[in-house]
Amino acid sequence: MHTTPIVLYCCTFSKDLNRVKRLMHSIARHNLDKIPVYISAPSKDIELFKNELASFQYTLLNEETILNQNPLINQSFLYQQRGWIQQQIIKSEFWRLNVSDNYLVMDSDCIFIKDFTTLDFIAQDHIPYSIVHEGRDILQATERFGPKKAREGFLNDRLPIKEALGRSGPVVYDFGYAPFLWSNKVWQSLETNYLIPEKKNFLDIILECDSEFTWYGESLIKYQAIPIYPREQLFKHYHYEHQYWQDKSFGYSEDILKKDFLGIVYQSNWQTWEDFGKPQKKLSSRLLRSLKRQLKYLQFKLKTF
Repeated sequence: MHTTPIVLYCCTFSKDLNRVKRLMHSIARHNLDKIPVYISAPSKDIELFKNELASFQYTLLNEETILNQNPLINQSFLYQQRGWIQQQIIKSEFWRLNVSDNYLVMDSDCIFIKDFTTLDFIAQDHIPYSIVHEGRDILQATERFGPKKAREGFLNDRLPIKEALGRSGPVVYDFGYAPFLWSNKVWQSLETNYLIPEKKNFLDIILECDSEFTWYGESLIKYQAIPIYPREQLFKHYHYEHQYWQDKSFGYSEDILKKDFLGIVYQSNWQTWEDFGKPQKKLSSRLLRSLKRQLKYLQFKLKTF
């Protein structure tokens, strides 16, 4: 058992630099127990992060340091995959560094809004809380305002994993969203009881169904590597901008949200103005996206009259 029961970890890259800065400012302000912080980035971005985050206390890792812990991961093949696949593998392999018994996985678009301590994440004896719910907030929000196939996508990301690990019954659990609270023991149990017997590695199963937190959660239930102390989502997660518009229209401020949440996630897929560096898309594409956003807002206002 480690002396440090938990660390904070963010897997990121240059495009999210501004978001990471915002996250780190919030950690510096609210991390009462000085829980250690780790950030990983691609080798080409290491100097950028080293220079831009010099004022913060944290450990910066080349993401290859994590991937090198598992020789079964074909790194050349991994880097041919889409970016979110790469990040899922890196985040889920971080446990192999063995720097702590557990880790809180923060996406770059997370931000803490209230003070936190180790007790917010650890139930007892280095056993973390487990995020277990049924995803009803996102299912209801998208049922009303879209996207139309969100429920279908929700099930497609979860049912194959539920079936692969042999859980029966009608209940579909959600084990997200960021930040994720993970135990090394649960990842070890997945490897010992499923990956090794099936002659697979984590990249293999993510390519079968790319929801790393569902693989974690179903493994938690299946193999019971740790006692389950359930908690709802730790952060208010704005998956879609219409969720943010709705809360703003009802007057939900950070002061209200902090009564029930440790932080907020402003999903980077819609909060694109926080992107670092020159825009990758052409001006015409950016203008079209802006127009679509304005139309969505108009539709939202019409639906909520």
